[in-house]
Amino acid sequence: MKTKLILPLAALLAAAILLGGCATGMTPSSWPGMTVSEEYVYIAGGTNVYAVNLQTYAEAWRFPIKANAFAAPVLTKDGQLIVGGYDHVLYSLDPATGTENWSFTARDRWIGSVLVTDDTIYAPNADYNLYALDLNGQPKWEKPFEADQSIWGTPVTDGQNVYFGTLGRWMFAVSAQSGEEVWRTQLNGAILGAPVLHNGVLYVGLFDSALVALDAQTGDLLWQAPLESWVWAGPVLANDVLYFGDGAGNFYAYSLDGNLLWKQPLRGAIVGQPAVTAEGLVVATDSGTIYYLSFDGEVLRTTAVAGAVYSSVVPAGSVFLVAPSEGESLLLALDQNGVQVWTFNPAKK
Repeated sequence: MKTKLILPLAALLAAAILLGGCATGMTPSSWPGMTVSEEYVYIAGGTNVYAVNLQTYAEAWRFPIKANAFAAPVLTKDGQLIVGGYDHVLYSLDPATGTENWSFTARDRWIGSVLVTDDTIYAPNADYNLYALDLNGQPKWEKPFEADQSIWGTPVTDGQNVYFGTLGRWMFAVSAQSGEEVWRTQLNGAILGAPVLHNGVLYVGLFDSALVALDAQTGDLLWQAPLESWVWAGPVLANDVLYFGDGAGNFYAYSLDGNLLWKQPLRGAIVGQPAVTAEGLVVATDSGTIYYLSFDGEVLRTTAVAGAVYSSVVPAGSVFLVAPSEGESLLLALDQNGVQVWTFNPAKK
C-alpha cells in the first residue's frame, strides 16, 4: 500500500503563509502520526489507526476512521488510546483490542495530538477551540476556550495553566481548571507545532522563520532568534539544548538563552521532530534521507528510505520508527546503524 498526501506540501505551505485570515477547515496533508508502548506501536495512517506488535511486526488490530487521521495517538494512564481524525471525531480506544470506548465530536478536524494529564484530556481542534474533557469524554469546562484561529499544535501545561499557539500567530495561556484566559501574546508567525515548557519559559518555533522564548507567567517575549526558513514542529529539549529543523533543511541546536550552538545543513525540508538517542539525534527529511547526528552536529551516518518523511522519528527500544509518505510501506524500523530491520505494510481488507 502506498500512503499518499492529501495536498502537496508546497501548496500547503504557500497557503499557510497567509494564515492571518485562515478559515476553519484548512488542514495539513495527512502523513502518519505514531506513538509507542512496550508492546505496540500505534500509527494513525490514512483512514485507519493500526496497532503493530513490536515483537512480531504483525498487525494486532485496526480501527477505521471515516476520514484521514493525522495526529499521533496518545496513551492515558488509565489505559485508553486517544486519537482524533479528519471526521471531526475524537476517539477513545482500548489499546489492546482497538474497541471504541467513547467518542467526542467537534466542529472541525483534529490536527494536533491531545495533552493528557492524570484526570483531563486537553484537546486542540481546527474549529478554534481548546476542549477540556474528563477521562470519560465529558466536558469539564463550562464551555471550551475559543481562540482566534485553528489550533494545530499539542498544548503543554505546568498544572496551573495550559499553553498553546494558533495559526493566527497568537500564544495563549488559559487556566487548566476553568479554561479562562490568563494571557495572550501576538507573535510574527503562525504556531503549527507544540511549544516546549521548561523552568517557567516557553520555547516556540514560528512559521515566520524564528524561534522565540516567552515568560510563561506573563507571556512577555524574552528573546527571538531569526532562522533561515519556517518551523513546523516545535523544538525538542535534551541536555538543556533545543533541537529542531526548518523548511530549508537546516537542523539547529540552540541554548536556552537563545544562542546558536551549531547549525547543520541537511538535504530536504525538516517537518517532524527528531528522536534523541544516547549518542545524538536521528532526523528525517522530505528527501527520504535519515540522518544520525552527534550532539555536536556531526553527521555520523545517513540512510535513504523510499518516500518522503514528514512525520517525527519515534524511538522504540533499540530501533527508530519512520513512517514515509508515498512509500511502499506504512512503517519502517531502522537500527542504530541505519539498517532497515523490519517493515509494516497493512494487508488489504
